[in-house]
Amino acid sequence: MRGGIIALVVGVPLLLVAGGYVWTRDEPVSAEVSQWQQQVQLATGESRAYLYLSGLDAPVDQQPEALGAMRLQHYERWIESREDVTDVNFVAPVVPVITLPEGELFCSIEAAGCFETLLAQAGELAAIDDKHRVLRERYQDLLALSDYRTLTSISLAEPIPPLIVMSKGQQLFNLHVLDLALNGQGAVAQASLQLELAQLRWYLARADNLVLKMLMGSLVSRNLEWQARLYRGGLTTQPAFPAPFNEAERSLLMPMQREFFGIAQMYEHLKDSVSGYERFAQQLFFRPQMTINAALAPYLRGAQLSQLAPDDFAVALDEQPPVQPEAGGLRNSVGNILLRVGTPEMPVYVGRIQDLEAKRRLLVVLATLPPGEFDEGHLQWSPAARNPYYPTRQAKPDGQGQLCFDGPLQAFRNGRCVPL
Repeated sequence: MRGGIIALVVGVPLLLVAGGYVWTRDEPVSAEVSQWQQQVQLATGESRAYLYLSGLDAPVDQQPEALGAMRLQHYERWIESREDVTDVNFVAPVVPVITLPEGELFCSIEAAGCFETLLAQAGELAAIDDKHRVLRERYQDLLALSDYRTLTSISLAEPIPPLIVMSKGQQLFNLHVLDLALNGQGAVAQASLQLELAQLRWYLARADNLVLKMLMGSLVSRNLEWQARLYRGGLTTQPAFPAPFNEAERSLLMPMQREFFGIAQMYEHLKDSVSGYERFAQQLFFRPQMTINAALAPYLRGAQLSQLAPDDFAVALDEQPPVQPEAGGLRNSVGNILLRVGTPEMPVYVGRIQDLEAKRRLLVVLATLPPGEFDEGHLQWSPAARNPYYPTRQAKPDGQGQLCFDGPLQAFRNGRCVPL
């Protein structure tokens, strides 16, 4: 009896300790996670293009690179001084900025009626260009730079360069091109759009964060839209046939790695940002490394889908439906909540970039026809009229004055149509 009592007295605490160890045990970071994190950290080098983009909204009497460098230094000093890696309370410096153009002339070219509005107000184009020439020229100067790399340290508070200013810069450029075309310089207008497309595609292939990648995709799509509209209206010479979009231009690997690195940082250091009961609850129900390993799956899938050709992408979407990442069950209930609320819809981002090939093919189809003319029989023999997602299907008029392709996901801003 005494021996049984002693065994019980000794054994119960041991069982509790062993059970506690099993319950709170985390798992090591996977090899894939380590590889992704190392690849992000290996990116080094200066970037004049990043500084220029970061200061693109500088006042007309200030150099964009100077403002970009000041903003970068301000952020990096904050990174060095913060005590909590999960802190998101970064405050960007308040500085004077350039006046951005507004009004009807800055409608979205893909929107119904926008192009007609621009033609109706063609007499204002030269004045708009004179007023905002600095921003338009800055946009063109930025595209001419060829050393882009995001320079900011990764964090949840990482500032985004003024990308809306870049978008406005392209709109000013488009209005300038339209003014050239309306004044009999169609060949110059077309050459300007060809140069812009080549430069935008360079940036598209090298964009290393998700927001910039999506913006570059939108700017490329807008360029293709303008080429189609000006040529179909008889305002420019025949567009050159753009080369198919390649894997580097489609790939979201670098943006996904950067996004994931920031999320992994947050999970790894979340325990440092809480105290008291919340910290105790985390110790019981949160496994940081287990959560990080599970979080990789959607980012990895997004990168893999983006590197596929469009037809393989469409098949993969059907064969590999997205799975909500989860790991550890009740032992990691806090982590699983974070995974449910913090995982973006990766295929949506991939689809917007994949749609660029559809837009490119539609431009090629129309570029082989005389301006303003369209014969549906032309689609039967034009290789470019073959749907990039579904090779047995062809482009077809949508009944609203556009030629379009079907796709596996909803198109964004006329992403798979061009005007007839």
